[in-house]
Formats: sequence, structure tokens, C-alpha cells
Amino acid sequence: MQKLSLRRQRGSALLFALVALLLVFLGAIFTLRGVLTDSGLTDRFSERQKDVQASDLALQWIANQIALLGTTQALEISATGQTWYLSSPPVPPLPIGWPLPAYWQTCSSSSTRTSTDTCAQVPMPAHVPQSALVFVEPTGRVDPYACNTQGLTAIYYDVWIHTTDARGGVSADTESLYKLCVLSG
Repeated sequence: MQKLSLRRQRGSALLFALVALLLVFLGAIFTLRGVLTDSGLTDRFSERQKDVQASDLALQWIANQIALLGTTQALEISATGQTWYLSSPPVPPLPIGWPLPAYWQTCSSSSTRTSTDTCAQVPMPAHVPQSALVFVEPTGRVDPYACNTQGLTAIYYDVWIHTTDARGGVSADTESLYKLCVLSG
């Protein structure tokens, strides 16, 4: 009788140990899943931040291009024929999220490019793994007083930059406003 009682106690202890191990195992799986999810989110956030930093390099490149061409006249005259200058932007109202992802795919493919799909590949430094596409379009805003100390007129342009990481999974779109002071005339 005592042996039977001892066997039941051992069986109960074994069952308790198995349930406890199962609970610890399930807890470990849920913890691992959370860690992997957090790691993936952190990786995507980090890549997006790098894309935004690479956009700053692209913005500097296009600012240099504009400065070279727009020293005395508006880009409507001096940037004609440049792959990064969009002379006929979409008619307002612009769709929410403009430019749409399809725009960047179309403008980067010469086989499907139209007259209203234009952008240029930005030459990035060798140590930067991101790629960037950029285009500039007129805003239609002119201010004769913004550059008045030199007798110049300010013309404003939208600069759009689409930066993609080397793996192509994360991208960042940025918009900047560029003020170009040209001779009044």
C-alpha cells in the first residue's frame, strides 16, 4: 500500500514537472517571438533613418545642379532637357501621397517614361549603399521681395527625393522647397 502511494506521488511530481516545463517552453517561445519582432522593427527603423540621411546627400547634389544652372535665370529656361527637371507637373489637386510609388518605378525605367515622368539617379558616394532618385518641379510661386536686397526675384521649386536601401525593402520620400534668386526681368 505504501509503495502504491509512493508511485502516485512520483507520478504527480512527474506530471507537475512536465506541465511546468511546458509552460517555461511556451514562455520562451513567446519571448523569442517578441525579441525577433522588436529586432525586425529596429532594423527597418534604422534603415529608414539611413535612407533619410542619404536623402540629405541627394539634396546637396541637386542643390549644386540647380546652382550651376540657375545663376541668372529661372530653371524653366536653364534646366530644359535635364532629366531631373519636371517642367509639366501633374495638375492640382495632387493626389494624397504624391508622388505615388508607381511614379518612382515609372520614372526610373526609360522604357515606360512619359513626358510627365522624369527623375534622375543621384550619383552617391562609394561608401553609401543607398540609391536615390530626384526630380524638381516648379511650384508656381514667385516672390519679388524675398531677394530684394540684390534686385532679384525669388522663384520656388519643389524638390522630391526617393531614397531606397541596398536591399530595396525600405525607402524614404522627402520633399524640400528650394528658393532660387534670379535677375528680375
